[in-house]
Amino acid sequence: MRIPPTSAARGVLVLFLGLLLAAVLDAEGLRKQAQIQPQGTGRRIALALTEPLVSFSRALHLTTPRHELQVAIGRQDEDRIDTTVHLTLPPPAGPAPGHGSNGGLHTGTHTSPAARRIGTHTSPPKPKPVFTAAHPLKVWVAGDSLAQLPGDGLERVAGNDVAVVAIESRLDTGLSRPDLYNWFTRIPQAVAQYHPNVVVLSFGADDAHDYMAGLPAGRTVGPFGSPSWVAEYYRRAEGVTRELVADGVYVVWLGLPIPDGPGFGHTFPVVNRILERVVKNNAGRATYVDDWDLFAGARGQYTPYKRVHGKYTLLRLSDGVHYTDAGGDLVATQVLKQLRGVFSLR
Repeated sequence: MRIPPTSAARGVLVLFLGLLLAAVLDAEGLRKQAQIQPQGTGRRIALALTEPLVSFSRALHLTTPRHELQVAIGRQDEDRIDTTVHLTLPPPAGPAPGHGSNGGLHTGTHTSPAARRIGTHTSPPKPKPVFTAAHPLKVWVAGDSLAQLPGDGLERVAGNDVAVVAIESRLDTGLSRPDLYNWFTRIPQAVAQYHPNVVVLSFGADDAHDYMAGLPAGRTVGPFGSPSWVAEYYRRAEGVTRELVADGVYVVWLGLPIPDGPGFGHTFPVVNRILERVVKNNAGRATYVDDWDLFAGARGQYTPYKRVHGKYTLLRLSDGVHYTDAGGDLVATQVLKQLRGVFSLR
């Protein structure tokens, strides 16, 4: 049966009006989806289109039903975009990194031999804190997609005197995009929730890009790897570390592993140098796991296989970035090795 043109046109009109009504009612959600898109033309267009849609919806109070439903199911913050970099402690004294050589990081000032001799008398080392199965070392693992398998591995290879209280691995997140997921809010919440002795952090794989949200008012940063970008990323990583240390938490930073291909091969070292510097400035209270060298071949090249306990083992997935279960176990073993230097563990 042939549908009259007027009926078809009416159906299209009804469909259009239905989509328009849905867009108006979901304006806040659409705005958030536009906000968290990757930086680029698509994001700019989406923001330009959703801004008047949100204004129109708010003016007619059409956002109220959606918000009331979210409150009823405990998701009242679903549409909120939190870009604040929540760091409460003042930055350390001295110049911030970002203007020197060595990949945009200061290498420090030269200390004379006379100055180095001052205070060379050392006190006897303090005994390591002891943890047992009855009183285990509590570890919280958090970060991007590279955090999951090392966290799983830690649960497998650790003894009963280590308890992984939670693993929070969130795809595509990091320290540069709090608008996508705000780790600066979540980390102190997790400390209050789990009371961990150790926090293992894996960030940076999704931060290797030019765009950075949550900048202080009036501040801009240059492209990825520029002195201003390095200085701001250092401020965030160092700030997170300092605040955890102030809460009595020992911090483990997982470096980014050697990737397959030149793209990440140029960007990952920039992040690794920043994290190494953060740990150096928090010596004794934080440690850095060098995953780059851990996974590199004998000649410093990318290799998906390495010998583990004498057996040729696949450690990397086909994307050339992520770990296999065996790769996660290898990272976890290295984390435990470094923790044993600080804590008394089996």
